[in-house]
Amino acid sequence: CGRCPAREFCTALRQDRVGELPVKAPKAGRRVEERTVFLLFCRGRVALRRREDRGLLAGLWEYPNERSPAPCPVEVRTLEDGPAGKHIFTHIEWHMTSLAGEVSDPALPEGWVWAGREELQSRYAVPNAFRPFTAYVQARIT
Repeated sequence: CGRCPAREFCTALRQDRVGELPVKAPKAGRRVEERTVFLLFCRGRVALRRREDRGLLAGLWEYPNERSPAPCPVEVRTLEDGPAGKHIFTHIEWHMTSLAGEVSDPALPEGWVWAGREELQSRYAVPNAFRPFTAYVQARIT
């Protein structure tokens, strides 16, 4: 305190509370988001979409997902429960469930693609946040 430039007006020094002040604000907790991941397949390939150019995981490819609950974004023959997972970012925690199904029509919304095994390895890097779904997807694609 003797060399501190703020000692002339320091409340902690004046009140003999140097070890107590200033009080740090508690660290903000992570926001938890419940998400539904859609593992959509057609002819041995899985559907991917590109994320927005801004924000979390900007511009990367992902399995389509939405905040839960959410309807499937494309028409499917049937949907079944798939694997679940969790991913922790610095400020957000995703709790993910998945629904898997075969797509009736191979036409996809704009910004989506079909990817086979080779394309997932060489062209479309899916972020680690979706790692809980890797084995399930690999078992269903060619």
